[in-house]
Amino acid sequence: MREYDIVVIGGGLAGLMAAAAATKRGKKVTLLSLGSGTLTIGGGIVDVMGYLEGGIPAATPSAGLLQVGAGHPYKKIGRPAIEESIRFFKEICEQEGYSYIGNLDKTQWIPTAAGTLKPTCLVPRTMDTTELKKADKVTVLGFDALKDFYPSLIAKNFKKIPAFAQKEYEVVMIDPKLSEGRDVTALDVARWLDTEEGLASCIEKMRNVIDSGSVVIIPPILGTRPNYAVKEKLEKALGCHFVETASVPPSITGLRLRTMLVRYLKKNGVRIVEQAIVAKSIVEDGKCVAVITEGVDRERTYYAKSFILANGGFYGGGLLAEPGKVIEPIFNLPVEAPTDHELWANYSLFSSEAQPFAKLGLDVDEKMRPLDANGKVLLNNVFVAGRNLRGYDFSFEKSGNGVAIASGYQAAMSV
Repeated sequence: MREYDIVVIGGGLAGLMAAAAATKRGKKVTLLSLGSGTLTIGGGIVDVMGYLEGGIPAATPSAGLLQVGAGHPYKKIGRPAIEESIRFFKEICEQEGYSYIGNLDKTQWIPTAAGTLKPTCLVPRTMDTTELKKADKVTVLGFDALKDFYPSLIAKNFKKIPAFAQKEYEVVMIDPKLSEGRDVTALDVARWLDTEEGLASCIEKMRNVIDSGSVVIIPPILGTRPNYAVKEKLEKALGCHFVETASVPPSITGLRLRTMLVRYLKKNGVRIVEQAIVAKSIVEDGKCVAVITEGVDRERTYYAKSFILANGGFYGGGLLAEPGKVIEPIFNLPVEAPTDHELWANYSLFSSEAQPFAKLGLDVDEKMRPLDANGKVLLNNVFVAGRNLRGYDFSFEKSGNGVAIASGYQAAMSV
């Protein structure tokens, strides 16, 4: 029987950070991943706390942390551990050559593909808006046949933002000739720029429409690899500054971040098992002994001293909604939820309040161990991270990746 120190269940940001923190402590770690989590959907930016109750913007992520309610995961984790987790995340990024900028004391407002500004905390350097704020003239660059990115809309909406209204905007387009009769995605363009031929061709096309010294808003297309080579080569060749927007899926920034974290884990000895469907657990005397995965061939059993559950809540199958109840299917942990489904949702389309169903999840102690309704620890060697946790609406608050990093780190440090 092969036993690990820790088995992490889930391959999203919470699971990846838990595995990273555990291996930093010298633990022998296996990560069971069914997919890539929401990183390649929700993006590679790190929201910590953007909005408070009532839809009120937090002055800074740090200020937002001080104002969350008692049941919020941030309250369980505590400020020191949150700060440590952010430092650890940034250390990994720096070490891997894909550094992130930002801190808890300043909200960063980054452009979106709709021409709005989104509050966040940490971003890759491709989204650094320093030069954009200083520029008198801004170029918005689009690509023929690229869906979900409309340069004219971005320019029009930016003119409505007080801090950007006085700037001059120019909309330009280039044709990467990738469509072949279909829509082009940001991933198509990013892969094109990964190649020497594509990058050279793009530079020549950009030279025809962009003046040297321009600040250019573009979709997230600066390569798929977790480095800044494409950005640096374009800027050197054209004498411009490029700023990527937040965009709809597929998220290239999220893909880069996940690729970097997986690379870091493998370099540090973490065993990653892909397409692992964790179906059930073996529990003896208040402790989990092993978890069992199902496959087309056979069941596999993974033994460990401790387990970290980070498999994505409702979105990743970590929580399942059934008539009148919510269940956690691997450990059969209790989830408190109204039996009346009408109470699960806020039905107002443009509401300033969070969604009740988004706050459903597992209650934990400060070590991230699951609790029963009376506050008793149920399994001493099981720890919970990410969207399985109760008490927060990651989408409404703009806190998802911040909670993932902090809770994954705290779970691993509590083992």
